[in-house]
Formats: sequence, C-alpha cells, structure tokens
Amino acid sequence: MRTGGTTAAAIAIVVGGFLALVGAQPAAAHSALTSSSPADGAVVTEPLDRVDLTFSEAPLAGLDAGLRIQVTDASGTDVSTGGVTVSGATMSTTVDLENGAYTVLWRYVSPDGHPIDGSLAFEYRVAAATPTSPATRTAAAAPTATPSVTAGPAPDEAERSAAGIPPGVWAGLGAGIVLVAGAVVVVLLRRGRG
Repeated sequence: MRTGGTTAAAIAIVVGGFLALVGAQPAAAHSALTSSSPADGAVVTEPLDRVDLTFSEAPLAGLDAGLRIQVTDASGTDVSTGGVTVSGATMSTTVDLENGAYTVLWRYVSPDGHPIDGSLAFEYRVAAATPTSPATRTAAAAPTATPSVTAGPAPDEAERSAAGIPPGVWAGLGAGIVLVAGAVVVVLLRRGRG
C-alpha cells in the first residue's frame, strides 16, 4: 500500500513538473526589455536629448501605433518632443529635460502580437554652464587690445623708412657728409695758404 502511494505521488510530481514546464514555455517566449538609456534608477549628469529602450526582439512590424514612450516630469508634464522611432530592437523618443526626477512609461508589441508595458525612473542633474564674467573677459582680451608703445619706429625714422632708406643708412650718410665737408675745408685752407 505504501509503494502504491509513493508511486502515485511520484507520478503526480512528474506530471505537475511537466505541466509547469509546458505552461512556462509560452511566457518565456515573449519579448522583454533588456536595457534602457538612461537605466532605471540612474542619475544622469551629462546632457541628454533622447530616451532609448532596447528589447530582446524588434517590435511587431507595421504596428507603430501600438508603441509608446512617454517621459514625464515630477508634475506629470510630458517632456517628450517627438514621436517614437524604431531602429532594430530599440525604440526611442527625443526629450527636453531640466534638472529633476522623470518617469518613463512605455508600451511595446512583441513580434507575436503580445503587448507588454512597463515604467522606469531616472534623475537628471546637469550642472548649468557658468558664464564668463566681464572682468575675466576684459583681462583675457587686454594683451591683444593694448597697442605696444615700443613697437613702432620714432617719427623721423618712420619718415625715413617711408622714403625707402633704412635708418642706419641715413646715419652713415650723415657721417659721410661731415667727413667730405671736413676734407673740403682742409683742401681750401691749404690752397689759401699756398
């Protein structure tokens, strides 16, 4: 009697396990969300302009109307700025975010026609760009804005340079004229004596 009861219990366990396995098979065949950008619970510190959801399979073709991604802020306002786009197994939408908490609600239709939906949340914390102060801009621009006092030639040198004769030649020419004048004076004095 004990053997019969044990055998019946063993058969019931085997049959129950088989039925559970068969029953679990269709549920495992449905597509599932495999990753998201941003990830559920993430704190985003870099600029973000789109939300991507990637599934184990591409959604059912031709049923784009059944696909949905809605990104809402803490007050419930939808911040999605475009429709849902699909690329392979990834659904995306563009967003316009300010710092704060966001919820992503999504609906997806697997290739076998089974719709699935879900949600995830993330926080957006991007530091605002600090504008450059006017004093910093002026200090940075000062070296290029201030003309150099010693860069240009003296006015008379500039005039000589403009005439096409370098200043050094003028100095040599002046010394030559003084020497020639001195020689002429010496010659004239000698003649006068002679």
